[in-house]
Amino acid sequence: MATEATTGGRQRVDAALIRLGVVVLLGVIVSVMDGTMMVVAIDAISREFAASASTIQWITGAYLLANCAAIPASGHLVNRFSARTVWLTSLLAFLVSSVLCGVAWSALSLVAFRVLQGLAGGLVGMAATIVLTRAAGPERAGRAFSLIAVPTSLAPVLGPIVGGAVIDVVGWRWLFHGQVPLLAVALAAAWYLLPQDPRDRQARMDWAGLLLVAPGLSALVYGLSEISHADGAGVLDVVTDPAAGGVAAVGALLTIVFVWHALRRRDNAIIDLRLFANRNFSIGSSLLFVVGFVLYGLLFLVPLYYQQVVGLSATAAGALLAPQGAGMGFAAIFVGSLNDRFGPRPVVLAGLTLTMVGTIAFTQADPEPNGVLMAISLGLRGIGLAATSIPLSAALYQSGLPKAAYPHIATSSAVVMRLGGAVGSAAAAVILLLASGDAARTAGAVPAEGFATAFWWMTGLLVAPLAIALFLPGRTRAAEGTATNPEVTTVERGTA
Repeated sequence: MATEATTGGRQRVDAALIRLGVVVLLGVIVSVMDGTMMVVAIDAISREFAASASTIQWITGAYLLANCAAIPASGHLVNRFSARTVWLTSLLAFLVSSVLCGVAWSALSLVAFRVLQGLAGGLVGMAATIVLTRAAGPERAGRAFSLIAVPTSLAPVLGPIVGGAVIDVVGWRWLFHGQVPLLAVALAAAWYLLPQDPRDRQARMDWAGLLLVAPGLSALVYGLSEISHADGAGVLDVVTDPAAGGVAAVGALLTIVFVWHALRRRDNAIIDLRLFANRNFSIGSSLLFVVGFVLYGLLFLVPLYYQQVVGLSATAAGALLAPQGAGMGFAAIFVGSLNDRFGPRPVVLAGLTLTMVGTIAFTQADPEPNGVLMAISLGLRGIGLAATSIPLSAALYQSGLPKAAYPHIATSSAVVMRLGGAVGSAAAAVILLLASGDAARTAGAVPAEGFATAFWWMTGLLVAPLAIALFLPGRTRAAEGTATNPEVTTVERGTA
C-alpha cells in the first residue's frame, strides 16, 4: 500500500484513474456499439444471404443469449485468472470473432460467430467494471461508473447512425472489419498500461451453479425481451405467444433452482447470494432492478407510441429517443463526482424525481405531441436515469464489503439490471395489453388511451423506489474522509 499526500498527489491519482479508464473504454465502446449498430444491419444481411426472418433474428438473439450466459462465470474467471488476463483474453476473442463475422459465408455461420462475439462481449463489460472499481476504490466508485456510463449511454444514439452510414458506403461487413483496428489499439494499450492484479489459484468453478444460472438467465431474459421486439398490434400476439412464454418459464425455473442450489452451497457459489445479507447492498440492488425496469419499459413504450399514435416510421421513432441518450451521457460526466462527494441518497432521490417528471408528458398520449416538450422530457429522463443508476452501482461497492467480493458484486449487479430490464419491457407490454383490450385488435393498432394508461402506470411505479431510496446512505465514510481531509488519498496499487 502506498500513500500519496498533498492535493497534487490526489490529482496524480485522478489522472492515473482517467488513463486506466481510457484504456478500458477503448474496448468497452466497441462491444457496446456493436449491439446497437447491428439493429440497422439486419435488412442488408437478410437480403445478401436470402435468409428467412426466423433465421435472421438470431443474429441479434444469439448475441444477447451468449452475452447473458457469460455474465455468471465472469466473477469466478477474474478470481481464478485475474482481471488483467480476463480483459486481454476477452478482447482478443472479440477481435477474432469480429474478423470471423466479417467473413461469414452464410446466415448460420454468422449466427455461430455472433455467439462467440456475445460471450467475449459479456466478459469485456464485466472485466471493465471490475478493473475500474478496483482501481478507484469505494471512495471513487461513482467516478469509475461515470467513465463506463458515457459510452453506454451514447451508444443507442450513435450506434444506428454510424451503422447506417457504414452500410450505405461500404456494406454491412465493415461493421465488423472496422472494429479490428480499434480493438488492436485497445489490446496494445491494455498490455502496456493495465496493472497486474492478484488471482486465487485455488478457486474452483461451481459447475452445477453455472449450468443452472447461465442458461436460466439467458432464457429468461431472451423470452421476456421477445415481447419488446413486436411492433404495432403484433405486441398483443407476442404477449400471448406460447413459445416466448415457454422460454421465459424455463428460464425462470432454472433460475429458481439455482437460487436453491446457491443457498445450500453457501460457499463458492457462482453467484454469491450472501451479499444480499448486507442491508445497503440489498437496497441498492433492488433499486437497480427498478432502474432497469423503468429504463427498458419506457424504451419499449415510447417508440411504439410514436409509431401507433403519432404515425411515425420505426426509424424516426427510434431517432426521437436520442435526447434520452444524450441526457444520460451528459449527466454521466458529473454525476459520479456528485455521488462521491455527497453520497448516493440525495443524488438518487433527485434522479428518480427527474425520471418521474420526464415521464409525465407521455401520459397524455397526444396524437400530435409538442416535439420540444417531448425532447425536453426525454432529456430529463436521461439525466434522471443516469443520476439514479450510477450512484446505485457505486453504492454496491461502498456498502462495506471487502475488495475480494468485487467480482461477485459486479456479477450480481449485472444480473439484477438485466432481469429488471427484461421484466420491465415485458410488464410494459402486458400493461398495454390489459389497458387496450379488444380495441387494439379491432382498430389494428393500440389506441392512445391504452398508451396513456401504460405511461401512467410506469410513472406511478416510480413512487415505490422513491420511498426505498430514503434508506440509502447519505455521505459515505470514504466521502466524508475525502471532504474533511483532502490532503490524504490512499491508493492500493497491488489490487488496482
